[in-house]
Amino acid sequence: MFKNFKNVVLKTAALASLVLALNANAAPIKTDIIFIVDESGSMGAVQANLTNNIGLFASILSGGGVDANYGLVGYGASSADNIRTLTDLVDASSFATAAGNLIANGFSEPAFDAVAYALNSLSAQASSFSYRSDAITNIIVLTDEPSNGDAEFSFASTDALLSANNALFNAVLGQFALGDLSTLATNNGGNVFDLSLFASNDAQVVEDFVTDFANVKLQETLTFCELNPNDPACTNVEVPVPPLAALFGLAMAGVFLRRKA
Repeated sequence: MFKNFKNVVLKTAALASLVLALNANAAPIKTDIIFIVDESGSMGAVQANLTNNIGLFASILSGGGVDANYGLVGYGASSADNIRTLTDLVDASSFATAAGNLIANGFSEPAFDAVAYALNSLSAQASSFSYRSDAITNIIVLTDEPSNGDAEFSFASTDALLSANNALFNAVLGQFALGDLSTLATNNGGNVFDLSLFASNDAQVVEDFVTDFANVKLQETLTFCELNPNDPACTNVEVPVPPLAALFGLAMAGVFLRRKA
């Protein structure tokens, strides 16, 4: 019996090594993430925390086997340039530099138009984002107010636009912003997060929030490819297997093999 059990352990260890090797060598899933950030007067703390924590967010995605680029839209500033590009899709370090140029002095927050802008679909916008053709599109809005002052897009047309682009949508919202933006998230493969945690002055609260947020985004991205294996972002990749889950499954297989022996 001991010999059989030893063989099972060796086989399980070998299989574990194989799974982990496959996990390490899997082609990364690409995603292009646009953060759309409210630039009204109450958003200063959120903007600073985004600037200071994008590195943590990015490290969790890359550690999970996701190759992410980051773009940034500011909206709601009290100027003629109400929706603006702060950076096209870049790495996390360049994003942090660009995020330092966010302002917090506006009052009108046309979130629907800003989402259309991020998807290169707002009429007469001067620039467009350079999405990779083989990357999942991720849109994340951060605001403490419902969409207001939109000139072109409504809830329904924004929802249709997200669907047409097969884009994931997430909303980090204050309590007054819950409503249509929350529904956009649930309609388009995303989740709703509590903006008050991201606006905290407690660094540990913010770090915990960003860690949870990034892990949810990671799982959403992996799930997207599980549900859409024929999407251009998913056809030439292998969805990573979480090592602990893989090892648990192999351990169960080892128990079964031992009983068979």
